[in-house]
Amino acid sequence: MEKKQLREQMIRFIIYFLILLPLMLQRDITPNNELKYLSIADEALRDGHFFTMYNHGEAYADKPPLYIWIVIFFKWLLGSHNTFILALFSLIPAFITLAVFNRWCGKELNKKYMIATELAMMTTAYFIGGAIVLRMDMLMTMFITLAMYTFWRMYEGDGRVKLRILFPIYIFLAIFSKGPVGIMIPLLCLPVFLLIDGKLKSIGRYWGWSTWLILALLCGGWWLGVWLEGGSEYLNNLLFHQTIDRAVDSFHHKAPFWYYGYTIWYAMGPWSLLTIPVIVWALIRKMKMSSLVKFMLSVAASFLLIMSLVSSKLAIYIMPVFPFITYPAFILLQNSGKPRFAEGIRKIVTYGAGIFLGVFLIAGFLIPRFNSRLGFRNVAQEASEVARANSITRFGYYDLRSAENMDVYLETSLEKVSQEEFEAPRSILAPGEGIIIFYKNENGIVTFKTVK
Repeated sequence: MEKKQLREQMIRFIIYFLILLPLMLQRDITPNNELKYLSIADEALRDGHFFTMYNHGEAYADKPPLYIWIVIFFKWLLGSHNTFILALFSLIPAFITLAVFNRWCGKELNKKYMIATELAMMTTAYFIGGAIVLRMDMLMTMFITLAMYTFWRMYEGDGRVKLRILFPIYIFLAIFSKGPVGIMIPLLCLPVFLLIDGKLKSIGRYWGWSTWLILALLCGGWWLGVWLEGGSEYLNNLLFHQTIDRAVDSFHHKAPFWYYGYTIWYAMGPWSLLTIPVIVWALIRKMKMSSLVKFMLSVAASFLLIMSLVSSKLAIYIMPVFPFITYPAFILLQNSGKPRFAEGIRKIVTYGAGIFLGVFLIAGFLIPRFNSRLGFRNVAQEASEVARANSITRFGYYDLRSAENMDVYLETSLEKVSQEEFEAPRSILAPGEGIIIFYKNENGIVTFKTVK
């Protein structure tokens, strides 16, 4: 990309950042996932374990430790959790992903269509959501993107040793961010493309002994750390229970084969109503496609098929494939041979995305009104003040999902209270003792009652 294009791209990214800034600064974080990761990080920092994670004393091998390490580092550095800084580890990877695809597709998309494609990605439902939430999905998406782009550069003839080293490193970091999905795309999708391209025999150039050696050394170091901290039981949980069991007969987020056949429409909404029909239309017309478009579409199709075969499913799991659908769709639209139609669609996307971003800006200023329904921060802080004023050290919760993660705010564990205990709380108190119990009132808002 030319320096002028890079400057313009940077300006657009700054605008996106400023639009999302009020929302990032003022929203409460969700209890079930975001707050849970902070709680897990607190537990790791408190107990001094960094390769094996625990969620309120129970082994948490669901996710690799990279994102938790980021949370731990900034808690150690700042003394408390800064959700804005943590959100940057979703937003910046989103920008890097878009920057890589812009560079990747820069020779096939003119400036106007490039901007429209970028805007479509930034206003795709799960992509913009993934860009601001405290999750590791966008980190994985970034590393998968970097791995696939590195492959493409090698495929195009760049034989530098640096690329052969970076390729497995990016794959490992994708695995280290979220798990096996990080290797599934490059390991299973690349051979599909090479088979279609008639170059399957060249697979060893990319998946040769050096790639496997680097992956083995990096994964081996990680697994050794896990074994030293958590023993063979935790390691087996990580390597088998969280991979094979999830893939074959999942104990968590189990869904039928056709799940992504309908979830992709809202996960990539609203532009899935454009991108998917354009691709289908181009395939029906047997439209001439460049090698890059064929590559991206083969990655998208094979990845969706593979993920559909996996037992555990969530819509956000397929986020890495979104740009592999969106960018080739706009290339095909631009080259459709119907300039008036294509230009009309481009304008709809450009102006529509502008409206959506405006909605996000407004939402950023309105979100404080809804924080009482979104998360626990305000009610936990209020309860802490009451507890200090009344010398109360016990906290409990009744019929409240994920309330145990409120320990991030209260800096102490919470007790699960039964219905009988909630109705007669003094039965669980010693003389002179008090407890604060969190629950949902008749309006569905989390509140608390103080008992002494």
